[in-house]
Amino acid sequence: MNWSLRSAAITIVLGAIAICSPHAAHAGQEPGASADSLRKAYYSYDAKLPLHPELKPLPVTAFGNRFHLAYDSIHDQRVTAIFSLPKKFKGPYPAVLLMHGSGGNKDVDYIMAVGQMLNSQGYATLSIDSQYKGERVRPGKTGELEPDTYNLRDAWVQTVVDLRRAVDYLQSRPDIDRNKIGYLGVSMGGMLGSVLGGVESRISCFFLAVPGGGILNAVKHIDRYPLLKEKFAVTITPEVLARVADIAEVIDPIYFVGGILPRPLVIVVGNHDEIIPAEMSQALIEAAHAGPEQVKRIDSGHIPPPSRISFDIRNFFVAHLGKPAPTQ
Repeated sequence: MNWSLRSAAITIVLGAIAICSPHAAHAGQEPGASADSLRKAYYSYDAKLPLHPELKPLPVTAFGNRFHLAYDSIHDQRVTAIFSLPKKFKGPYPAVLLMHGSGGNKDVDYIMAVGQMLNSQGYATLSIDSQYKGERVRPGKTGELEPDTYNLRDAWVQTVVDLRRAVDYLQSRPDIDRNKIGYLGVSMGGMLGSVLGGVESRISCFFLAVPGGGILNAVKHIDRYPLLKEKFAVTITPEVLARVADIAEVIDPIYFVGGILPRPLVIVVGNHDEIIPAEMSQALIEAAHAGPEQVKRIDSGHIPPPSRISFDIRNFFVAHLGKPAPTQ
């Protein structure tokens, strides 16, 4: 079955379940097992699909040997990424997947800064361009968070599977410890990581910075959140809300993030976040079943400067992926 027919079939069945079930997810209740299975089916793929990876050297940094990486994903997509190996440490290396926010790309400044810090501690890193961002830009397409467009749903699904393919790539390398792979995502990257955690068991630990959930509820009350309204760019009508509900059924992190625990998890919340409302942060925390030990609230806006959380990032991954041995 091709992609469009498969998507349509799953959407129809999810919609039927939502209409018929008294516990429908559209009503904000716990989704049924059948709906959950169908939702996760969007993110399944053939693990035997060849990666055809291609590495090209990039200028080195003080702490890492960097490479431009490209590999194959589903739907004939070629994923572009930055792969970096640490200097002065012995392999096989633990690795951390890094995921940018909606306005960024694989080498945006905050991702580069975190990557170099992790290289300095002995970790390999891999950061990808999300669908329609960075080198994957396409005319007429956007990777922005437009919750009433099926383009968002399809781009979201594509990027989550692209991240699963990144795990395939890391595990194919003898210089990477296949059992020590972590994830760090910022903003949209944190939301994508929440979904990834619900469908991908090979990642050991998750550091999610300023994510949110409860997309449908946020859109219903969008007038409360002027900056989010500007970013989402939606005009509320019954038709728009129905479309948002349909899309949220497949991509909303609240339906997936509960699959991360008991693996190590940290959710960072900015006390003055001007983009993600407190209600969206709390919706994700509750869906994750996260306790106080998994939530770190910091005195910052939406994008915390890496210097503000770099020690937390370092300590988190050292605690859960171990400290690589230096070569000297």
